[in-house]
Amino acid sequence: NDPIDIEAKKRGNSFYFPDRVIPMLPKEISNDICSLIPNEERACVIVEINIKNFKVMSFNIHRAKIISIARLTYSKVDEIHKSNLKNDRLFSLIKNLFNSYKVLKKISENREKINFSTSEFEIIDQSDKDFYLKKKKRLQSYGLIEEFMILANENVARFLKRNKLNTIFRNHEKPKNEKIKELKNVLTQNNIYNNESFNYQKDFNKILKIIEENNFFLNESLLRTQSKAYYSEKNIGHFGLGLDFYTHFTSPIRRYSDLHVHRDLMNFFFDGKKNKQEPNLYEHLTLQEKKSDHMERKILERACSLYLKNQKQKHFVGVIDGIEKFGIFIRAIDLPFSCLVRNKYRGFNDNKFLEKKFRIGQVVTFKIKKNDVMSGKILADNVKIISGKI
Repeated sequence: NDPIDIEAKKRGNSFYFPDRVIPMLPKEISNDICSLIPNEERACVIVEINIKNFKVMSFNIHRAKIISIARLTYSKVDEIHKSNLKNDRLFSLIKNLFNSYKVLKKISENREKINFSTSEFEIIDQSDKDFYLKKKKRLQSYGLIEEFMILANENVARFLKRNKLNTIFRNHEKPKNEKIKELKNVLTQNNIYNNESFNYQKDFNKILKIIEENNFFLNESLLRTQSKAYYSEKNIGHFGLGLDFYTHFTSPIRRYSDLHVHRDLMNFFFDGKKNKQEPNLYEHLTLQEKKSDHMERKILERACSLYLKNQKQKHFVGVIDGIEKFGIFIRAIDLPFSCLVRNKYRGFNDNKFLEKKFRIGQVVTFKIKKNDVMSGKILADNVKIISGKI
């Protein structure tokens, strides 16, 4: 409750933009005192988890001081691992990390963690006024870090719940019946529905495998079926990850929820002290997270709109991912933008005409008709069906 903590709580999390970061904590803390700068001694908390036969056998926490020996990028880690660079001084450490990753990945597969595959784009600056959009590579090191973080978050949550602490949990509920019904209709139209209930993670993984093997563009449809994750004082578990216990613990510098959980864990583990609940904190942190996601998405949309305006290309390939009375929504495949094609047959009382002609998941070509850079909204026309897959 000092001024720095009050401001961090107000922000809720760090905000990431293409050209800058608005940190939750002052840069002196987030970029120096609490940052793992190579060859500098830093205080830390070690979560020690012993695994045997793909099961967690023990869990312990230590305070320690460490010296980081290198600041690595995801691509550098992948390069050392894939190229088998045995002469690299970090090779043995990275090899051990990937061996551990294999175990953690197997544990995730055993509990049917849902593995959505989505395309992410980044804005690459070439000069002050020139930029382009690049699709991020899917690196193994992303999955490695993800599995280690999930392991820590799950076991910290389990410990907090068992000891009945007043803390913050991260919940992700099962999909709503209405969303499941919509998904079943989409899959039926594409001839890949086989009476799955979608009350279990394995049903989603089964369809995701069919989609991947047959190059269907329906990942977004499955993703939209999912409920939104949120913070709460109650632990419900995380449906997408297939876990009964979950929290956010691994990023206390950039998320206030994690900082709060650190305090709850440290105070109880080392001092036997139970912290009090803070009213309305959970709703506030969930709202700040949504705000951050919305801002990042809007910036990317407007950047893409500006990029398109400066390009001569007018025709694109995309996937139909929504059909409404007023028109169809198309998501471009090679760039991060969606557009609306208005229904020319507005005299109809419903969208049956559009549903007869188009279906969600179809691959189409289209032409940009209107591009509003200020809003990032794009209108299109001249839609031509290619197929349901590529």
